[in-house]
Amino acid sequence: MPRAIPKLTLVIDRVLYRTRPAERHGQPVDGTGSPEEQPQPVSLVDEAIAGGVSLVQLRYGASQGDGLEAFAIAQRLREITRDRVPFVVTDDLHLAEKCHADGVLLTSEHSYHPNAVRAYIRSTSALVGCFVRSVRGASRAERGGADYVQVGPVFGPDGDSGIALLRKVHDAIHLPIVAFGGIATSERVRIAIDAGASGIAVSEPILAADDPRAVAALFAEALGAA
Repeated sequence: MPRAIPKLTLVIDRVLYRTRPAERHGQPVDGTGSPEEQPQPVSLVDEAIAGGVSLVQLRYGASQGDGLEAFAIAQRLREITRDRVPFVVTDDLHLAEKCHADGVLLTSEHSYHPNAVRAYIRSTSALVGCFVRSVRGASRAERGGADYVQVGPVFGPDGDSGIALLRKVHDAIHLPIVAFGGIATSERVRIAIDAGASGIAVSEPILAADDPRAVAALFAEALGAA
């Protein structure tokens, strides 16, 4: 799959890979199912893509489980996303290469050179993004050949403190910017785009929703309007 710039990224990690509650507001989610029968987030990704998610990102830390479990989840996500949207793995180059991911998101500003990542996973067309926390880090990512940068958290406990960084990064580089963290409303989508973001990355707002497709569609609509 050729490189594509993410507009609406869905981030899924091991913490979210769990059975959904069987009941909400006193009623079963599907009207009949038991907890064991409720879909898990990887099975909700299909709905999210149908609603407008344009990239799926697996964030799986080494402390969250063993390698076989990580590979199983990555393989399942690869199957769901294949020929539909790009699939990237956070940091783990070996896992990305093993499951034939479309790319990698690097989270350390001093990690691999993006072009070296493409050589490692044996794909010159691999999509490589860099999570940055400073203008210097964003500039380094651009010089290194990154396709995009992810900036965050743009919204946190103290409000929109990350928006200032988002604006500075936008003024300093020419790469697409994906805003991440605390983006749970259409208004926050608009604020992030106005500050210079090209797209957004979200997790719980979609995966924890009763209707992931509908929520993804709302985010996609908000991005289009912004």
